[in-house]
Amino acid sequence: MAARSRILPEGRDHDKKDGFAPRRSNPRSFLTRSIPFRRRRVILVLVAVWLLYLFFKNMPTDLPPASQRYDRRYGRLHPGLPGPSAWQPEGQHVDADDPSQSYEGPIRFYGLPETLRGKMYAPGSKGHVLFAVSKLESIPRIIPIACSMAQHNRTRVHFAFMGRHSAEWEEIQKTNGISENECEINWHDARPDFSAQSSEKRLGVSAGASLGHIHSTLQLQAILAGNTDYEDEWLVEALRDKTNSLGLPLINLPAGGIGALSWISNLDASSLAHISKIHIDVVVQAEPETSASLIRLLRSIKNADYTGWTIPRITVELSADIDPFLIKYLSNFRWPADATGSESKLTIRHRVDASFLSSEQAALRTIESFYPLVAEESHVLLLSPRAELSPGYFQFLMYTILEYRYGASHTDLSERLVGISLDLPAYAPDMQTKAPWDPETLSEPLVLWQAPSSNAALYFGDRWVELHAFLSRRILADPRFTKKVTSTPRLAHEYPAWLYNVLEMMQSRNYYMMYPAFTLKEGFSPVTMHHELYRLPEEYMTDIREDDKTLKYQKPTGGPADDQPLTAADEIGRLMQKEQHVSTDSIVAPLLAATSVEQQRGDVVDESNIPVILFGGKRVDWAGSRAASWRFAEDFAQSVGGCAQYDATKKENGDVESLFCTEPGKAG
Repeated sequence: MAARSRILPEGRDHDKKDGFAPRRSNPRSFLTRSIPFRRRRVILVLVAVWLLYLFFKNMPTDLPPASQRYDRRYGRLHPGLPGPSAWQPEGQHVDADDPSQSYEGPIRFYGLPETLRGKMYAPGSKGHVLFAVSKLESIPRIIPIACSMAQHNRTRVHFAFMGRHSAEWEEIQKTNGISENECEINWHDARPDFSAQSSEKRLGVSAGASLGHIHSTLQLQAILAGNTDYEDEWLVEALRDKTNSLGLPLINLPAGGIGALSWISNLDASSLAHISKIHIDVVVQAEPETSASLIRLLRSIKNADYTGWTIPRITVELSADIDPFLIKYLSNFRWPADATGSESKLTIRHRVDASFLSSEQAALRTIESFYPLVAEESHVLLLSPRAELSPGYFQFLMYTILEYRYGASHTDLSERLVGISLDLPAYAPDMQTKAPWDPETLSEPLVLWQAPSSNAALYFGDRWVELHAFLSRRILADPRFTKKVTSTPRLAHEYPAWLYNVLEMMQSRNYYMMYPAFTLKEGFSPVTMHHELYRLPEEYMTDIREDDKTLKYQKPTGGPADDQPLTAADEIGRLMQKEQHVSTDSIVAPLLAATSVEQQRGDVVDESNIPVILFGGKRVDWAGSRAASWRFAEDFAQSVGGCAQYDATKKENGDVESLFCTEPGKAG
C-alpha cells in the first residue's frame, strides 16, 4: 500500500463512498488567485491617495472662525442643566476670573428656556415687541419707555439682556427697581454661557442666536435697541444682521434721550412694525419772486427735529426766472446738515420754458413730480413756499402716519385716508365754505374733511399712484378738462389747478384728509402760512391783463366782499386771523392728551368717533358718506368718463377704471 493510503485509509474510503474527492492544493493556483486581488487593492490605495491630495490642495483657507459660522445647530437651549459657572466644555478649562475675553467655545443658553418654554404666550390681537440691551447702564434708559409701552397694553413687551455681565438676572432687576407688579414686562436672560470670558465675536453670534430663538417662539414684530453711542457695537451689528435676515424692523433709540420719541410707547405692534419702512419725500414748487419765502421754508425744514428717523429727501422745483440770491443760498445749503457730495438728499430742478403753464400742464407737472417706489411705504409731503414749519412737525407726521395709517385699530380708516394736513385753513379751497372745526361744537381732536390741501399736506403713496391713474384716464376722456360735474365746487384761484383733480378723486372714491383740529384749541399749529405778499399760481397768470401787473397779487375771496375796496386795516386783520402761531414744543403730546380724554370717557379711539365731514360742511356717518360718494361717482362716470352706466362693484375694490369707459356707451 502506498504511503498516502496507509496514512489516511478512512478518509479515502469515505471520499469514495460519498463521491467527493477533495481538491488537491496547488501553490501555483493560489498565486494565480491572489494576483487580481492585490492589483485591485493597489488601485484603491492609489485612488485614495489621489483624493487626499485633491482635498488638501483645494482646502479653503479664507473661512471665518467657527464662532462666526453660526446656524441653528449652535447656540442651543439647555433647560434643566446646571448654571454657567458649573459647566465646562469637554477637554477645555475656562477660568471664571480670566479677563482676556477670548473664549470662543460652543454657545449654550441656560436662562432662555425658563422664560421661552416655561411660559405660554397665548396668541391674540396684540403683537410682541422686544427691547434688547447689552450694557447695564443702558437698562435705566430703556426701562421707562418699555414700562410705559406695557402700561398702555396695546402690545406684549419683552426685555432681553444680552451683555457679558455675569450678575444674576434677578439681582439686575432688583438693582434697577424693576417690579413685575408695577411693570408687566416679560424678562429674558439671553446671555450665553461664560459671557464674561467670551470674545466680542462670540457675543455677537450669541445675540443673533438668542434673537432667533425668541422670534421663533414669539413671532416678534419689532426690535428696539440703543445705537452705538450707548450700546456695544457688536450688539448693534448683530441685531442689524439678524433682523435683516428675519425681515424684522430694528428701531434704534437715540442716545441723546428718548424724550422726543417717548410717544412710540403709545403705538401698537402693527404700527411699530412699519417704523423703519416709512420714507417721506418733500416737494416744494417755487413760484417766481418768492425767494425769501422759499429760504424761510428751507430754514424751518433744516431746524426741525428728526430724532430717530431717516432724513427725508427734498426736491425744489424752480421757475425759469431765478433770483441770484436764491441760487447762492441753495449752493451753500446742506441737506442733511453734515452731508457731503453724494450723501446729499437735496434735488434742484429748473424750468426751461419761461412761459406760463396752462391749468392742464400745471396739474401734470405737480402730479408727475413724485412717484413712489413702494406705494405702501413711500409718501410725499407737498409744501407751499409760503409755509413755515414747526420744529416738531416731523414727529407729529410720523405719529399720525404710524397710528392712523398702520395701526391695527384703524384698518378701516386707513382705506379712506388720502393724506394728513399740517395746515388748518379757515375756508375750504373754494374760499367760500367755512372750515367745519368750531371749538364750541367740535370736541374731537382730529377731523376727516373731504377737502384736499396744497399748503402743507402729506399724501400717501398708494393714493398718489391712484391719482396718477385717475389723471391719466381723465386726460384720455377730456384732454382740455372742460367736462365738469355740477356737484363739484369751483375752486378759488388761490389754490393750484391740480387740487381740483384731487377733489374729484376724493369725492368719487370716498376719500378724506385728516386735519389736526386740536391745534385750534391749543393756539398753535404745525405750520404757519404767510400771506404778506400773496401771488396767484402761474396757471392763472394768463388771465391777467399785461397793463395791470398788480392784479397778480390778489386778496383772497374769503375776506371782504369783492365789490368793496381792501383797506390797510382789512389786510392787517386778515393776516392776523390767518397766520397761526407755530409751535416750538411737542405737537404729539397735546394730541395724546386730547385722545386720552376720550379714553377716560370709555370711548375707543378709532374711526367710529372721528368726525366725517363732506366738502360742504355736512357731518355724516360712513353709510351716508358711501351713498354720497356713489352718487358723485355715477354722475362723474356719465358726464366725464363717457359711461352709459356706473359699475359700483369695481369702486369698492379700489379700481379707478370703473369711472371711465374706453368706448361711448360701454360701462367700465
